[in-house]
Amino acid sequence: MKNKNARLELLHIQLELNNQRSQHMRHFIDQYYCYKHNFVTSTGKASWEKCLWNGHVSKAAMIEKDRKRVTKEHIIPLKVIVQELKQLAIEAEVSLDSIQKFIDDNLLFATITKEEDAKLRALKLNSSMPNGYYLPDNPLYKDKFGRYKLAGIELIERT
Repeated sequence: MKNKNARLELLHIQLELNNQRSQHMRHFIDQYYCYKHNFVTSTGKASWEKCLWNGHVSKAAMIEKDRKRVTKEHIIPLKVIVQELKQLAIEAEVSLDSIQKFIDDNLLFATITKEEDAKLRALKLNSSMPNGYYLPDNPLYKDKFGRYKLAGIELIERT
């Protein structure tokens, strides 16, 4: 990996997993994402704000100009990502490559409005995936965007 800071965050994640700890995972995972995608300040620190209006953005958030009316959202809730990482660590020793692949495959951000966030909360999907995400015969099986589909939130990928 070319980016030293992103690699350091992966090392932190690996240490946490190998020691059955997870209380700092949000910080390390989000930092990794920022460094990997060059969302950094002029001094080289990770910048959460640069995630906004990048990646996936809801149609409603695309027209919203007031920062206070939107929020950054993990498309697959971080709680789910951490649980799955912990499960990987239980099943086998995790390498930096396996951690990186898992995070790169599952960590996506969306910018949505606060009203859309309230829809997810009303459906109790703010920190979990729909049941169908885990059921092989369900149309939402492993659908990263299943929460948004159920809430009627349309996301557009911005490059």
